[in-house]
Amino acid sequence: MTESNLQGKTTMNTIAVMDDTTEVEAVPFEKQEKDKKSANTDAVPNHTSSTSKKRIEELTILRAFAFLAIVLQHSIGEYIVREDINRTDSILISLLYHFTRFGTLTFVFISTVLLFYSRHSSMKYGAFLKRRAQGLLVPFALWTLIYCAFILQGDMFTLDGWMKMLQQFVNPTYGYHLWFILMIFQLYLLFPWLLKIVHKVQIKIRAITLEKGMKISKRWLVLLMIGIGLLHLALMDWSYRIAPGWTSDASGAAAYMLGHRTMFAGMYILYIAMGILCAYLLPEWRRWVQRVLPWSAMVFGAAYLYSSYRLLAGGVEPVNVNISTYLKPSIAILAVSQMLLLYVLALNIVKRQGMLYRCLKWIGSYSFPAYLVHALVLSGVALWTRTLMLEGQHFIVTIITWVVVAVGSLLLSKMMELMPYGKWLTGNVSRRNPQASLVSGEQQNGLESIEQKDRSKPVF
Repeated sequence: MTESNLQGKTTMNTIAVMDDTTEVEAVPFEKQEKDKKSANTDAVPNHTSSTSKKRIEELTILRAFAFLAIVLQHSIGEYIVREDINRTDSILISLLYHFTRFGTLTFVFISTVLLFYSRHSSMKYGAFLKRRAQGLLVPFALWTLIYCAFILQGDMFTLDGWMKMLQQFVNPTYGYHLWFILMIFQLYLLFPWLLKIVHKVQIKIRAITLEKGMKISKRWLVLLMIGIGLLHLALMDWSYRIAPGWTSDASGAAAYMLGHRTMFAGMYILYIAMGILCAYLLPEWRRWVQRVLPWSAMVFGAAYLYSSYRLLAGGVEPVNVNISTYLKPSIAILAVSQMLLLYVLALNIVKRQGMLYRCLKWIGSYSFPAYLVHALVLSGVALWTRTLMLEGQHFIVTIITWVVVAVGSLLLSKMMELMPYGKWLTGNVSRRNPQASLVSGEQQNGLESIEQKDRSKPVF
């Protein structure tokens, strides 16, 4: 049996995950390459545990940015549709809206990075899914019930209420943000097969490197990523221009899948591919995002101006923010360029280790439970603001609401952590290791060590 066949068989029997039961050590960026070269001088294969994995600290900062963007996005959604909003506030809020488009997509990127970053850890597929279900699906179910109770109130225990509640487990609308959990869980379901695909790409690049040299193999990898990017843009174009027509003509399961296409992981292939690339080529990725910073800024500026023009061209009384859905080519370009800019900013914040770093690190470490509860906090604020006359003040109130909801959600997350059985509401996210992804949801007790059986050197 060849080495590649043996590794492929091992991939299906074991699941590589960042085991959240282990503590990981932060490492300065400049030491990454030195550590890599040192490891390559060893003649004996390294079978260390997953505790040797280094924390990617900038992801915690990036997660904080994404959480704050999502809260701002939903705060905007509350006020931009108000009947008493004037033209000036409508335009100002619309211009602010495009700074939030990266949020959900960044969480897809982060979750993929962390999943593939510790791909060498050994865990059975069933055990892996069980842990992920405990950290994702259990909080999803509990928060679905909470949002149903908030919306349905006394009707919750009627026959009609039960039917509506059951629908929320398939198509969340009361907890409108919970769809993301159902979508990201698909990534974990597909992980063994994604890992096999990546392994085949590794073998191909290794062969090209041996035959034609490293320079050609890098070009091949660049062309592969460009191809995935173009495929994603084509998919976004189909989703925005063609899929709505298909949806109106479809029926049954096809109509549901087309109408809820945002809930399927396949719609996020570019961000998944970027996450895999970052996980396999972390030092190179860090250098690359800094090298292309001027280009990222120019692309973001152009995409922002174009997207804002298209949004306002659709009318400002009221503004239809659905024009700027992230399942649209121009918004995909906007989001990717913004994500790259913020990654560089996160690197610099981590490097300085100042007060801003500590604040964002704390926000990022509580992002998952805060994400779960923020819509409830926003609903509570909205119940009060809907009784007020806000003409000429919608922009200011939007900003105030954003701050109140973000702070309130984070404080509630801290309180839930201290509650008995609060871990079922928070997804078991331990504060000792903020490296856990938005949707990791596993308690970290530092007792479990995962053996690495497949420790072949990455070939990217």
